[in-house]
Amino acid sequence: MSKWNVCKIGALCFGLMFLVILACQSPLKTSTLPTIPGATYVGDKTCLDCHEDVVSAFKNTAHGKIADFEVIGKKGCESCHGPGNLHAEEGDVSKILSFKNLSPSEASSVCLKCHKQESELMDWWGSMHAKTGEGCTSCHEIHKKQAIVITHRSPAEPQRASVSKVSLKAPEPELCFKCHSDIQAQANYPSHHPVKERKMKCSDCHNVHSGVVNGLKTEERLNDLCFNCHSDKQGPFTFEHEPVVEDCTICHEPHGTVANNLLKVNEPFLCLQCHHVHFQINHHKDVAMTAALRCTQCHPQIHGGDYPSGVTTTGGGDSLMR
Repeated sequence: MSKWNVCKIGALCFGLMFLVILACQSPLKTSTLPTIPGATYVGDKTCLDCHEDVVSAFKNTAHGKIADFEVIGKKGCESCHGPGNLHAEEGDVSKILSFKNLSPSEASSVCLKCHKQESELMDWWGSMHAKTGEGCTSCHEIHKKQAIVITHRSPAEPQRASVSKVSLKAPEPELCFKCHSDIQAQANYPSHHPVKERKMKCSDCHNVHSGVVNGLKTEERLNDLCFNCHSDKQGPFTFEHEPVVEDCTICHEPHGTVANNLLKVNEPFLCLQCHHVHFQINHHKDVAMTAALRCTQCHPQIHGGDYPSGVTTTGGGDSLMR
């Protein structure tokens, strides 16, 4: 048997094994839409008989002002709370969908009846938030008049532009920090992205509804997300620095660090994790000198350059000269 045929058989076996693995994977967990057996729709006017204050207040909320009932079946309150005739007749709170009694995944199922077509929500059930038991109501407040209203839909979508706003329980980053206290601590380190200064938001980098790793707004390289703002570091350069090409987080911690420039470790110790030292320590006084040295004093174009070694003039033999 020729070597070429052996390679083809090997590739075929690998492909079949990959398909078997995919077939054995458990299906993506979702939640069954909660129902009220035997109930029928009665309309908002029936709700007004007992809940006039709630209905009146709801009209001043984001959903109340912009709800397009043609989209949600012209059912008003019942579009979220389910058909209400049994609840209205008997006053039984178990005969209506109360979000206080729904699990986060059940509540999300109700919301996704309308919002499932939104691009940011298409992969909700695969997101880390959904997998860890969070739901729409963990962050969103529907009836709260004072809820923060933000826009996340392009005005170029006129058909549903009226439902382009969502109500958050608190503004960013405070809302995110209620759960992500470890990230809040990093945001207070000396070197950090200006999130707490409100010059950028968590949602600038993260899509909380996404199934992508860490909910990042990128489907390919992490660097592509970073280059949205840091385009000067992208190149192309004649001499590339491998971490810049592979993953910015090899050197940087984006949420905050005690080192300069969001570096995981200050110079020269970060660089020495990959690069051989240019000098040797022969005396304890040299240790202090080493800590004071900065690789970028000689290699300022650390992200890439058009000369070898990243120095200001040619004359080295490595990579990354300016």
